[in-house]
Amino acid sequence: MIRGDKFETKQSSKETDSEYGVTSSLRTGLGNVRSSLKHSHQLEISEKNYESNLRETEYNMLRNSQGIHAPLRKRMELTAVQKATTRLPSLPSSNFAMDILNGNDTCISIEDNFCRGDTEVMGDPHLMMEHKLGLKPM
Repeated sequence: MIRGDKFETKQSSKETDSEYGVTSSLRTGLGNVRSSLKHSHQLEISEKNYESNLRETEYNMLRNSQGIHAPLRKRMELTAVQKATTRLPSLPSSNFAMDILNGNDTCISIEDNFCRGDTEVMGDPHLMMEHKLGLKPM
């Protein structure tokens, strides 16, 4: 580009090496479509973070009313329930204790009617326990 008496050169990046200023997909690879999409509605971000915001609000109310021990105890109980495995590995997990601690035991949601995406594969309970305990490889 020419400005007055000085020449300015436009530095091209690796992504826009072509003469038309278009990114070269052969050099940079295909872009991630999910990262390039924008939210379709203003409430979408709020809905994604609803559960975590609700949980943090509950912890703040517990801390203000009962002291620091209440949210710490609840988080400790949630961690203990997440780590506990009191069922056979071939049986599906309802994780009812987690629902009780989160207050979801009185709510009816879509997961109650339809199968969850992370359900376990049914198999022979004896083989699954041997694999879990490391007695026999599958």
